[in-house]
Amino acid sequence: MLVFGLGDRKYKVEKNWAKIPEDISLKDISSVAVDNKDRVYALLRSNPFMLVFSSEGELIDKWYDETVIDGHYFSVTSDNKILVVDRDNHRIIEYNDSGEILNIIGTSHKPGSLGMPFSHPTDVFMNSQGEYFISDGYGNTRVHHLDANGELIKSWGEPGNGKSEFSTPHAVLIDQQDRVLVSDRENNRIQIFDQDGKYIKEINNFFHPMAIDEDKSGLIYVTDQTPTLNLLNADGELLGRCRTFGTYGHGLAVDSAGDIYIGEMYPDKGNITKLSLIKD
Repeated sequence: MLVFGLGDRKYKVEKNWAKIPEDISLKDISSVAVDNKDRVYALLRSNPFMLVFSSEGELIDKWYDETVIDGHYFSVTSDNKILVVDRDNHRIIEYNDSGEILNIIGTSHKPGSLGMPFSHPTDVFMNSQGEYFISDGYGNTRVHHLDANGELIKSWGEPGNGKSEFSTPHAVLIDQQDRVLVSDRENNRIQIFDQDGKYIKEINNFFHPMAIDEDKSGLIYVTDQTPTLNLLNADGELLGRCRTFGTYGHGLAVDSAGDIYIGEMYPDKGNITKLSLIKD
């Protein structure tokens, strides 16, 4: 049994966790997320664009939609809505947990210039009021705050490396303190804001941070292109670190048991590695 550690936490490594038929491939995996039933979703940049697994790795469902051309990141809301960023189609698609479309924000083939609509967005997260926070990472280099109807409340950010400036805002998360965490990839940091866009602080000590997630105890997990998986407390202090197996962990999710799922990109294939927490 292969065991990795994140500080004083130990994990059993399951490299071949996902059980998939021969006609399905994880080659184009982009992201992973977990719903409130601990079902694991894997977003692919192909068709099917979404695979749904049990926590034991059994394939439950697969979703097809030829209009989703470049799924980048996604998140699952507290009531199991699935928010998918279709990056090169410049839109956010909201699904129920059966794969039915509930809402679309943005317009295909119509990127924005400096604000709304999007220009190659990267990630989306919904707060407790049903409002959207979108990292508009490759074209606009900013963060958008939308109301529950998808109308713009505020945008912030511009190219640069100062406070509230970004170089590829790659992922976004609302933590349990209602702060907005943004993976500022090429600036090698996580910037933290309040929900009005006011800068609070930044966390360094990464090389091109990619995905961010938080467990139920408020611990923060970050993958980067070293490639490593980093465990932080809510103050941003590093508690532990281990390497990931692929080129890097582009996708990251933590379930209710504290088990970690890493969507890993390889040059010619992809994989979901599960790190199962070893309890004393």
